[in-house]
Amino acid sequence: MVSRTVGQPMRSLFLFLFLIFSVNSTVFAQNKVSLASSYNKKIIDELKPFFTLSEGQLEDVLEGNVVSEGNVDTPAAKQQQMKLHVAGIHPRNCHKAMRKLSLYENYSDYMSFVKKSSYDEKTKRLLFNVDHTLLPFPLVVSFKLDRITKAGSYPFTFENGFLKDLQGTVIVRDLGKFCLLGLNTDWKGPETKIPNLVFSSFIQTIGKLGLEHLIRVSLY
Repeated sequence: MVSRTVGQPMRSLFLFLFLIFSVNSTVFAQNKVSLASSYNKKIIDELKPFFTLSEGQLEDVLEGNVVSEGNVDTPAAKQQQMKLHVAGIHPRNCHKAMRKLSLYENYSDYMSFVKKSSYDEKTKRLLFNVDHTLLPFPLVVSFKLDRITKAGSYPFTFENGFLKDLQGTVIVRDLGKFCLLGLNTDWKGPETKIPNLVFSSFIQTIGKLGLEHLIRVSLY
C-alpha cells in the first residue's frame, strides 16, 4: 500500500514525465524519418549483440521514434541493478551525424541537464556534470570513450563516482543514407538513495530525450 506522502510525489513525477514527453515529442516529430519494413532485418541484426527490440519498439524505430527502455531492480539485499537500452534513427548518414555528435566538450551546449562537459584528447577521458529535476542530487560522470567519427561499436566504463563500474556501449551503424544510433548499459552495485521506480523512470526519460535532442541538434 502506498502512503499519501509517497503517492503525491509519485503522481507529480508521472505528470512531469507526461508533460516533458509530450512537449519533446511534438518538437522531435518535425525531423523524424520513416523507413520501409525492408530495414527490419538490418536493424534487428545490428542491435542483436546488445539487446532485442520488441515488435512494437521496432515499429516505433521504423517510424522515426526514439525508443528507450530502462529497468532497475533489487537483485539482492542492499543492491541495485540498472539496465538501459536506447535506439533511434538519425536522418543523415553516420559520417555527417557524428561530425557534431563527436564534439563531447560541447554537450553542455546541446543538453540542458549537462551543466559542464569536457574531453581530454590524450587520455580519451570524458567528464559530465549532470543535474536534473528528477535527480535527488547532482552527478559527476567520468569515463573513457574514443571520439566517435564513424560507424562502429564503442565500449565504455564509468571509472568512479555514481554508478562506478557501469559497463556500456555506444552503437553507431550505417543504414544507407541514415544512421542507426543506440546505447546499451548495465550496472550492478550498492543500493543508491533513489527508489527503483524513480531511478528507472529517470534513466528511461533521459535516454529518450537525450537521443532525440542529439539527433535534432546534429541535423545541420
